[in-house]
Amino acid sequence: MSAAERGPTRPGRVVMVVANRIDGDSRVQKSAQSMAEEGWEVHLVGLSVARKPEHYRHGDVEYHKIPVPKMDPPRTFRQRAAALQYPLAYRESVRAGHGMQRIKAERIEIEAMDAERGRDGLLRMPRFVRRAGRKVQRVWIGRRIDQTKARDRHLARENGFLDRVTRRWWKLLLGDRVWRRLDNDAVRIELALRPEILRLEPDLLHAHDMYPIGFCARAAETLRRRGKRVKLLYDAHEFVPGCDTLPADRFESLVRYERRYLPYADAIVTVSAPLADLLREHHGLDRTPAVVLNAPLTPDPDRPDPGDVRSACGLGPDTPLAVYSGWAAPERKIEMIIEAARQVPELHVAFLVNRPNHPYVLSLIALGERYGMAERLHFRGYVDYADLPRFLSTATMGIHPMQTGPINHEIALPNKFFEYSHAHLPLVVSDVKTLSQEVRRIGNGEVFTSGDVGSLVTAIDKVIADPESYRAAYRDPATLAEYTWERQVHQYVGLYEELTKELPR
Repeated sequence: MSAAERGPTRPGRVVMVVANRIDGDSRVQKSAQSMAEEGWEVHLVGLSVARKPEHYRHGDVEYHKIPVPKMDPPRTFRQRAAALQYPLAYRESVRAGHGMQRIKAERIEIEAMDAERGRDGLLRMPRFVRRAGRKVQRVWIGRRIDQTKARDRHLARENGFLDRVTRRWWKLLLGDRVWRRLDNDAVRIELALRPEILRLEPDLLHAHDMYPIGFCARAAETLRRRGKRVKLLYDAHEFVPGCDTLPADRFESLVRYERRYLPYADAIVTVSAPLADLLREHHGLDRTPAVVLNAPLTPDPDRPDPGDVRSACGLGPDTPLAVYSGWAAPERKIEMIIEAARQVPELHVAFLVNRPNHPYVLSLIALGERYGMAERLHFRGYVDYADLPRFLSTATMGIHPMQTGPINHEIALPNKFFEYSHAHLPLVVSDVKTLSQEVRRIGNGEVFTSGDVGSLVTAIDKVIADPESYRAAYRDPATLAEYTWERQVHQYVGLYEELTKELPR
């Protein structure tokens, strides 16, 4: 976009902060680029897997990716008790494997010495003495290995009595500051990103999701003490008290962390109207947070042709093709799609996932091979968010098997809903509340019972039988008019103008 096409130059430097690697987080990337096009100077700060910081410009945004330092988590009561209960255990579990190799090496050495006895003329201990010494070594190492395994099994049991005692103790002692003792991810991320935030001296800090709200609030206070005026916008991507499927310590930590630092925000924005209502009710807010839906950009005809998913899979126009595009993790239950495709022999499935070589994705590939349907499953990486709807548009349907139960699932209108819709795909979605209600309202897909493979198969068969009846919902331009990023971004613009109106122009 040329300077003439951008909005007026705005006062102030915006620093957006996210606790991930930025790549694949379309909401963060779109918001950064859009605010830069509206005239603000935008810096996007996130995490790097490289050893050194990465600084580069992409579009109109300056990117800063910082590696996170390694840091041992605080020792829990259970870990301290395990050290007393299993005193012979190796400090690091990997050393137990080294001990096994030492036993094997010594056994080979005894055999070799017996075979070479007398050849070099050296005086050797009697054989029974050597064997007795090696037996003592084997017993000692074996005992240490046994205790190491027992200790690891003990530590693998989450949320036991000592864990609950630990949490209660630190909550009593520290209150909401207990997050520092229960989960050190926030500490590590703050160590990485805080210096960069302070160096950039923002006028507006835009904290994306739960981790950045805390250390952005702390950085803002530091800047204010130095005489710098700075505003803080919290972009709540999830209802943190609804993330109760997380490990107990991490869940308690994040709930307390958000509760402590959310009041520092000068304004709050979130991803859906139900979540905005929950945030206002739960935190006692005076003002309902603004809503910016995770809608995609309107396709730009001037962008290079990204290709299409059907051609990428090498399939003809008559082959049924379902797509799943998004984060691949065990809690997403993506294997359910493979289980259903197994019962629809003509169906191919394309998975556009964040990490094609991740162990979970590899397990999905192995599942397809075990079922003898590997040639019908196609795994590839993400497509640029600006090209995704266009790329997906040649598929037969888009599937999202989101599980019912977790409150964040029930209130979500996820990226996939908007991306599949803008690709004019029939949707096959689970019966989570908000998503299923919207699909039924528009009439652009089928709803199946969460966790029920048979119900998913039935929904897939219905779409394959008559896909055009579902695509008909998109013929009215008004259907998706509100569900475009260009429409949604005005909420950001309004909040930015409100927060930076006192800055000198």
